[in-house]
Amino acid sequence: MEDQDQDDFDFEAEYEELKLKHNLPDFKALAEDFDIEKIADKETIFLAREVRRAINEKVTAYIHLFETLINPTSPPMFVFKILKNMSEQEKEQIQEFYKVLSKTQIEIMKLDTVYSEKDEVKFINKTFKVWQEMKTKIYSLFASFEINFENDDISKKRSYFD
Repeated sequence: MEDQDQDDFDFEAEYEELKLKHNLPDFKALAEDFDIEKIADKETIFLAREVRRAINEKVTAYIHLFETLINPTSPPMFVFKILKNMSEQEKEQIQEFYKVLSKTQIEIMKLDTVYSEKDEVKFINKTFKVWQEMKTKIYSLFASFEINFENDDISKKRSYFD
């Protein structure tokens, strides 16, 4: 009987109901940015919380990345090359991204303390909007890193004894 209930759970349909009730972003848009489709096999009565937790995974990953760029302690070698070629403007951008995402992380911890569907969906909407504003800037930042990384390889080719 439990297997039957598992087969009846339709994550997208459940999300669509939640979306209509709370004016949430489209499923596809959230899936593209936050991989929410990976929680589709997780039957839950707290769907908004599970979506928020999927968002949390990406936020946490970016916070970790930006922390490494801001305060590199034993980073991978390529990070040193990125840091060496980083402009002041890029450093300021990273600080700003880090600040925004850190505030988001604090809000996530608060939401983990006491469940409220209303607060969860408010968070989802707000974070989705913030991410839409940030993601193209983050992409441009990474594109700059890539260009600087490649240019550094070409311009600095010297032998061990140079």
